[in-house]
Amino acid sequence: MGKYAKGSNAERELIKKAFSLGFAASRTAGSGSTPLPAPDMVILGKNLKLGIESKAWDSTHLHLDKQQMEEFIEWGKLAEAEMFIAWRKNREGWQFLKPTDFTKTEKNYIISWKKAKIVGKPFEVILGLQKQLK
Repeated sequence: MGKYAKGSNAERELIKKAFSLGFAASRTAGSGSTPLPAPDMVILGKNLKLGIESKAWDSTHLHLDKQQMEEFIEWGKLAEAEMFIAWRKNREGWQFLKPTDFTKTEKNYIISWKKAKIVGKPFEVILGLQKQLK
C-alpha cells in the first residue's frame, strides 16, 4: 500500500469512528498539498472543535517539518480549535498528541514513540467522552 493510501485510510478510520461516537467529522480535501495550511480533519461537537493531523508511520520517531507544525498551530489559533497530531503505528493503535508534546529542533518537531505512549491520549479522551486515568 502506498504512503498516500495508507494515510487516507488512517484518516477515514478516524472519521468513521468520530461519526460513530456522535461527532461531526470531515477530512480536509488536499491538506498538505495546498498553499494554505489546513489540518487533515476537523471534528466538531457540542463545545468541541478539534483540528487533527493524522500520521500512520511505523517508525520509532515522528518528525514534522517546522513550518508545517507552526502553520498547524496557527490554524488552530485562528479557528479557536484544540489541535492534535494523531500518530498510529502498526498493531499499536493511536496516540493523540498536542504540538507541545514534541521537541522543537532547528528544522523539525520530533517525538519518540516511547514518549508518545506516555503523553498521548486516547481518542475518547480528546473527544471528552471519558477521563484519562493517571
